[in-house]
Amino acid sequence: MMKKLLMVMLAGMMTMGAVAQGAKFTVNASFKGLGDSVRVYLVDADNEMLVQESRAVAGDKFDMTFDDLNNAAMLYVFALEDGELSRVNAFSIPALPGEYAVIEGGADDFTLGGSQFYRDYYEASNLIKAPQEAAQAFIKECQSKFSAGVPEEEIDKEFEEKYPALEQALADAVLGYVKAHPDADASAMLLADLGDDVDHMKEGAALLTERARGSLAANMYKGILAAIEEEKANQELQEGLEGNLAPDFTLNDINGKPLALSSLRGKWVIIDFWGSWCGWCIKGMPKMKEYYAKYAGKLEILGVDCNDTVEKWKKAVAEHEIPWLHVYWDKEKGDNPVALYSVRGFPTKVVIDPEGKVAKTIVGEDPAFYDYLDEVIK
Repeated sequence: MMKKLLMVMLAGMMTMGAVAQGAKFTVNASFKGLGDSVRVYLVDADNEMLVQESRAVAGDKFDMTFDDLNNAAMLYVFALEDGELSRVNAFSIPALPGEYAVIEGGADDFTLGGSQFYRDYYEASNLIKAPQEAAQAFIKECQSKFSAGVPEEEIDKEFEEKYPALEQALADAVLGYVKAHPDADASAMLLADLGDDVDHMKEGAALLTERARGSLAANMYKGILAAIEEEKANQELQEGLEGNLAPDFTLNDINGKPLALSSLRGKWVIIDFWGSWCGWCIKGMPKMKEYYAKYAGKLEILGVDCNDTVEKWKKAVAEHEIPWLHVYWDKEKGDNPVALYSVRGFPTKVVIDPEGKVAKTIVGEDPAFYDYLDEVIK
């Protein structure tokens, strides 16, 4: 995927600003198409997964209360269809301690009410809806062309020609609201909708009152700014690894025995940083299996499970019948390959040559990854 396009879609939030004592956050939802169960994710402004669970739904209605939220977060709710996350019947809203949200409607159009913050945020969201949807539609179009095999250079050229105007239109809408409501928490939250548009985000932050800049809502845009800087630093670190000996690490395999990366030297090796919770990781497994079989004897894959319990890790390996080697990263002890390889997104695949040197690092599911394997593995 093109680097510029990846930056546009960046949504990581890394650092906290103001911190408050934990408070309740409540959602009352009546959302068409949810069926009888949903998958709920709550990710705070420090990019920590606070909640990851399934919940029962009755008549497309459900209530949720989070008792001890102490920072701004994003709530994602997906209907489950045959065990898979629905891309249609889903919604996401910001979550703030002490606030409550009321959601009514469906995927095509839903209203957001409740506390004053949500009434303000809904008004602001409607004002930026048209330019935001236009920008998102164009990005989706570029992704579709890329998947269809349109040359990357051609897509890059079109992106550079057309996207700046769409980005400017969205910035004008966001900054217009912020200028008119400089002390509103909704204004601080709205700046996060500017994505990787750093200059306009900083311009909007300067329009906020000191109180709004110090609010929990402001942590969302602050996190994005920090994430962009960290992404640049991590990219430089990853590029610095290429051509050098791969940092070694030892973790326990699925049978509880230690397995060292260096023990695999002599073959091409893919370190696959993944997790059972990562939809794109799971979707990429069939293609990975295909290439594992294609280059049997020449290629080994080492799956490094991240941010799972041991039970969920083992269940996912068995359920998806993943045939390659697996180790578990325990945050509390042992080596830390996530830090060694500057992993910030999932999946991340690190290709190591038979001499044990890092050849390439790929973040996300990209068809070009498999073209690259065909080029280097003979």
